[in-house]
Amino acid sequence: MKIRIVGSGLIGTSIALALKQAGCSLHMVDIDAQAQQLANKLTNGSDLDQPDLIIIAANIASNKSLIVKALEDNKESIVIDIASVKSNLVHEVAKLSANAKNFVSSHPMAGREVGGGHSARADLFNARAWIGITSDQSSPKAKQTLEFVVKSCGATLYWLTDKEHDEIVARISHLPQIISTSLAGLINETNENTLNLAGQGLRDVMRLAASDGQIWTELLIENKDSVLKNIEEIIKRLQSLGDQVKGSDAEGVKKFFLDANKGLQKIPGKHGLSPRNYSYLSVVINDEAGQLAKIFNECAKVAINIEDLSIEHSPGQLTGLITLAIAEKDFANLSEHLSACGWDVFQVKSR
Repeated sequence: MKIRIVGSGLIGTSIALALKQAGCSLHMVDIDAQAQQLANKLTNGSDLDQPDLIIIAANIASNKSLIVKALEDNKESIVIDIASVKSNLVHEVAKLSANAKNFVSSHPMAGREVGGGHSARADLFNARAWIGITSDQSSPKAKQTLEFVVKSCGATLYWLTDKEHDEIVARISHLPQIISTSLAGLINETNENTLNLAGQGLRDVMRLAASDGQIWTELLIENKDSVLKNIEEIIKRLQSLGDQVKGSDAEGVKKFFLDANKGLQKIPGKHGLSPRNYSYLSVVINDEAGQLAKIFNECAKVAINIEDLSIEHSPGQLTGLITLAIAEKDFANLSEHLSACGWDVFQVKSR
């Protein structure tokens, strides 16, 4: 497939890298000549006279006009956009182009707090959700082309209406950004010497605060109705917590955290298909070469997949601790197997 991608930033270039691995021919286009040159170098891109597919990976302000231009200039090409706010985009494109059947709208639910093609990764979309916008105007060929792109990028496709999309991304994408940025703004007023005391928790919550302000300004204003609803909900919860703390309402404060625990458990695992109901097995390892490889090899022998892992090792200590996240059904089998092989194993109650 011959593919032209308009926009050589993080998302556009990451899609290109994934499609390159799938055997596609690429041509990267950008108003920034250096960004375009870098993206074409990374993807071995070159000019394509008649692309089979055009992906619009530009900012929201120019998204619609670029879609319409691509449809009108390339009558046989399928056109896909990846904008993160939809708000009747499909209907507006249909009004402006007689070729709207070749257009399908989408939004990959992945990104990084750093932008630009130099930050692009071919695996950025692996095990991530990718939303397709349902429309009777999109042809079967257009929808099938989106399915090909999503599969090639390692993501899972979910079909939603444009309204459903804007409402859900306001909560699961826009709101986390707002909370992280709000906290970072508060920290900006804190004495730097005091911040030397900060632990990893603060850094984890503030990671998104490094995001591009111009991009997020456009997103929040464009999706303001859904965003405002979620801001109001968060304010209500924080005000309620403040009242509970002020009144020494221990049960109310505890419920605040218990509700959050339940919410965390709802976040799905790989491809959004299964919950993260993992069991955690800690294994004592010696500080010597090959220890991790031996454990992985033993897991492979009993056909058990490691979903995640963490390693704790203090400098100068002769032993460390590796904690494996595995499916609940595999816990007893792996625990018995590693114990039989001479490893010291311990169950971790929760993470």
